[in-house]
Amino acid sequence: MTGESLPPVRDALAARLAGRVVFVGIGNPLFGDDGAGCALARALARLPGLDVVQAEDVPESYVAKIADGAPDVVVLIDAVDFGAPAGSVAVLEREAMGRYPPSTHRVPLGLIAEFVRSTSGADVFVLGIQPGRVQLGATLGPEVSRTVDALAELIREWAAADRAPAAREVAEC
Repeated sequence: MTGESLPPVRDALAARLAGRVVFVGIGNPLFGDDGAGCALARALARLPGLDVVQAEDVPESYVAKIADGAPDVVVLIDAVDFGAPAGSVAVLEREAMGRYPPSTHRVPLGLIAEFVRSTSGADVFVLGIQPGRVQLGATLGPEVSRTVDALAELIREWAAADRAPAAREVAEC
């Protein structure tokens, strides 16, 4: 992950991740860096206690399930070309998603985000990872792979800190 993008993303996530959070990995792992959201979802699914949906290139198939779970926050994780160096990361509001080129999924990301928000009332935003190479048969590039690892660690730290007060309360009883 580019050094300049980590602190703003860390701060943005710290300010918004609260309550029941659902992480949704979106993208096509067969198209190199387009699979960044899927790779991060796989890494997060290994962490106990996180709500993770691995939607791949059909996120529209999971919208009702996500909304029915009454989340407070939904983080859509996807490769988004926002014109930065490969592996850069940004928190993008659902209202701004129309400005970015379409991805490999059929339904626009902004529409998915708006539907989840309107049916669940959750705070919905996109954790966008700038792809470098998007071609059939490619694997994640090194920049995007480092970003996925760094984001998984950042979210692991948040999850551990978020649960720490409750664990202390139980231990003190």
